[in-house]
Amino acid sequence: MTAADWGTRDPAWAGVREDVLDLGGRTVRVLRADGRPGATQPQVLVHGLGGSASNWIDVIAGLASYGPVVALDLGGFGHTPAESAVSLGVDGHIELVLAVADHLEWATFALHGNSMGGLVGTLLAADHPHRVEHLVLVSPALPPSCPLAFLPIPRATWSGVVPMALPSRRTHQLMRLIFNDPTGIRPALLEAMATDSRPRDEHHAAERSRALLASTRSIAALWLDPRRVYRAVDELVAPTLVLGGTADALVPARVLRKVLARRADWAGEVLSDHRHALMLDAPAEYLARVAAWRAESDSAVA
Repeated sequence: MTAADWGTRDPAWAGVREDVLDLGGRTVRVLRADGRPGATQPQVLVHGLGGSASNWIDVIAGLASYGPVVALDLGGFGHTPAESAVSLGVDGHIELVLAVADHLEWATFALHGNSMGGLVGTLLAADHPHRVEHLVLVSPALPPSCPLAFLPIPRATWSGVVPMALPSRRTHQLMRLIFNDPTGIRPALLEAMATDSRPRDEHHAAERSRALLASTRSIAALWLDPRRVYRAVDELVAPTLVLGGTADALVPARVLRKVLARRADWAGEVLSDHRHALMLDAPAEYLARVAAWRAESDSAVA
């Protein structure tokens, strides 16, 4: 099934279309765009906990300057059934991202991951270094090097995560986590995110809750014993850009600063007054920072 060009919903989304991929009986909903002429590097976009492919909608057309783009709904989120994932934890999400890339016959790609998607991208890029050519981590859900250092967990973090388990409040809560001024969100963007967040029926709502719980447990396990994640951080070879915000209630700035100190070869910045998803809150700034980093990293390789 292929839906109409999303440019009919908002001119900024011209060229973006919605597909449902059939991965040998597993269905995965994606938003995608063709690469611009001469642009050949695929871009894979992975959302965070409680999110969906529409979290990337405002940057898909811009990222097509590097090559074809696909943003997927992970298993149990958005419009991808929970049964489309081997598991609903981080490792299942990694497997699904690779399955989508394989289905599209993308041997290598750039990966952009936000929040949980950044954790997925970090582990995937370390475990499959021959697949990921560039890595962009947007407020990645990386653990503190010592989990006790994060205790007590800030009240703002709990107030951001807990209500996301409640379907009736999830979209409103996401807006507060992402935008400095939720009242200024374009109606088309608000509707796209609300549609992805709104369960179709009781079965769909139960799938969402199961995916949210399984993913949260998986992240918690990796945070309580962070050795696997930090081995991945140390071993990762792809050029990497890290972007975060000082007003992020979910990923503290100090965690990202410690990661950037640990990997001095990575590019990155914790931006003043930005929240949890720069690609949504300030898409033009996101694209500009990615472009500047790509130009610098590509020239260094050349």
